[in-house]
Amino acid sequence: MKIFALSLLFLLILIAGYELYLILIPRMIEEVLVEIKQGESAASIADKLVQNRVIRSKWPFIILVRLRGIEKDLSWGKYLFSGNLSTTSVIDRILEGKVELKRVTIPEGLTIRETAQTLSKQGFGQYENYLALSRDQEFAQKITNLPVQTLEGFLYPETYRFAEEVTEEYILRSLVNEFFTRTSELHFPEDFNYSLYETIILASIIEKEARFIDEKPLISSVFLNRLNIGMRLQADPTVAYILTKEGIRRRRIYYRDLEIDSPYNTYRYSGLPPAPICSPSLPAIKAVLEPAESDFLYFFADSQGRHIFSKTYREHIYKQRALRSSSG
Repeated sequence: MKIFALSLLFLLILIAGYELYLILIPRMIEEVLVEIKQGESAASIADKLVQNRVIRSKWPFIILVRLRGIEKDLSWGKYLFSGNLSTTSVIDRILEGKVELKRVTIPEGLTIRETAQTLSKQGFGQYENYLALSRDQEFAQKITNLPVQTLEGFLYPETYRFAEEVTEEYILRSLVNEFFTRTSELHFPEDFNYSLYETIILASIIEKEARFIDEKPLISSVFLNRLNIGMRLQADPTVAYILTKEGIRRRRIYYRDLEIDSPYNTYRYSGLPPAPICSPSLPAIKAVLEPAESDFLYFFADSQGRHIFSKTYREHIYKQRALRSSSG
């Protein structure tokens, strides 16, 4: 009987020690944003915190909250947790009140460089840090799970809300996660000959070519028709991308630019460029998977940015001349 009592006492001490460990010993938390809704119970909040690996166990959190009589005082909102935090410090942070979030919009068709500029100008991190992380091959492959060189093409255009103190790494992960969330339900036709990455590459060119959403499937059909017969894409945005990488920005592409020796130059090299030239929108990606049915191989833009399509080069030249004549 005495041995049983001692064993029970020892077990209780172990349990108490483990509970104290769960409560008092901090754990390293990678940046994570957790939303607590108005009126949520301590148990519901604890479940969310465990799921997001903010705390080790739900029961120490629930017991502490109830012992302190603060369940109704837990503030709702979005909380950023990072660094070494114990269960008690997590509770104290929630008692302090919700984290203020700032909004930032990433437009369609931005490059890594332009996205970094947009974020840094809004007060979210440093431009150079974004560039370094986005071009870090190991980091890019880790968060995309694809054999890519950079994050070009994966920084999804959308309006985001972040706490000011989040890191560049957290924001880039959020943009990439949004990309995969939006594209998770895309349907790849059985006879489709291109991988996800090749789809993003072509979509990025379409994004830069098309000013109007309704034209994207038709522009997609032109590029796919060209690829199917081994014809060069001859897409001006790919040449513009080369120039921007060299710090040159201008609206017009000159004939001398078409001679630049780069794998991105679709006037000199057949097939797709080696990587996306921007981050495309979902309509541009869908246009690759669901192109319009056409025999068109050529197009050019009018003064309003609308495109005029042709089946033959002769027809293409004729329409260009006719447009110039009509415009005086």
